Amino acid sequence: MPKVISADSHVKESDEVYRVRLPERFRHRVPRVEVRDGKRYRIVEGRKPRRMDLADERLTEEDTEREFRSDPTGGADLARRIKDQDRDGVSAEVIYANDALGLFQSPDAEYQNAMAVAYNDWAIELFGRNRDRFAPVAVMPVADLSWSVREVERLAKLGYRSIKIPITVKGRPYNLPEYEPLWRAIEETGLVLSLHSFTNDEDLYPADWGEEDGSGGALVFMAMRMADGQYPVAEIISSGALQRHPKLKFVVVECGSGWLAWLLHVLDEQAHKKHMWIRPRLELLPSEFFRRQGHVTFTDDPVALANLKFTGVDGLLWGSDYPHDEGSFPHSQEVIERTFVGVSEADKRKIVHDNAARLYGFS
Repeated sequence: MPKVISADSHVKESDEVYRVRLPERFRHRVPRVEVRDGKRYRIVEGRKPRRMDLADERLTEEDTEREFRSDPTGGADLARRIKDQDRDGVSAEVIYANDALGLFQSPDAEYQNAMAVAYNDWAIELFGRNRDRFAPVAVMPVADLSWSVREVERLAKLGYRSIKIPITVKGRPYNLPEYEPLWRAIEETGLVLSLHSFTNDEDLYPADWGEEDGSGGALVFMAMRMADGQYPVAEIISSGALQRHPKLKFVVVECGSGWLAWLLHVLDEQAHKKHMWIRPRLELLPSEFFRRQGHVTFTDDPVALANLKFTGVDGLLWGSDYPHDEGSFPHSQEVIERTFVGVSEADKRKIVHDNAARLYGFS
């Protein structure tokens, strides 16, 4: 069994984390479950209520092992978590929040920041002592960038190795110069900048999610949120941020990687053909900047592996997405074996282990 690092795993923080750690004035607004007309809904500030109970009657026996349906601690029982990873052949994990994925949609920047501090303090206390096994990723709102810069510095001192910002920000794309102090702070602290799918700052969930009479919105949503990963790659490279900050490393998470070859090709093509219009002038091709500083994770994506001649292997990371329905747990080894057919052992080892070990500092 090869050594494997999951560059995308999750923990479901309990609502109690926020009720205990938030300033009292915010505690009535925390994520919670409410029953309305006999139906269970998940309530998150800034989101439409999301129905939770309909899927229960459709679950298979294996489904109960996923989404923390049979783990009331949400992955916070470390002995149980390690047992799951040993069973799945995973030796270390980069760990993202569950509920805090959606906190960027609150219209209140102060509330976002308070929620992030509560989660960040809790996660590093839980996972920070075992650095060879776990690398928790901090949550970083960007509604108030001066606060964000201060939080970057605080998080680095706490021992974090990576921070997560919204994958897209409506009306404030990442090529704007106002982000420059944030990029500088991240580079100076050596943190890895992460952009995870489903963390848009606007609520894009379809109205028919979880309803008996859906019109396909859930499938469209799941597919097109993968496509969101193209925006930060294009914006961060095109803005010259990587040119100005050559030590800044970034990773796009849980968006698959099949689109990466096409995007890098198009960026290179247009940088050449439209050179007279495009500013700032880039010293390298966009694809060269990505190969130097960019990364993308995938779980089950043979399309990405069929395009290694365009993307290279050093920027690709594998992740199980533990324990989500769309992930590979508890069959990660079988998924790796199936999807990496035809890939050399050296390239396979880089993607499933070595690249993540280097990026996140696992021994």
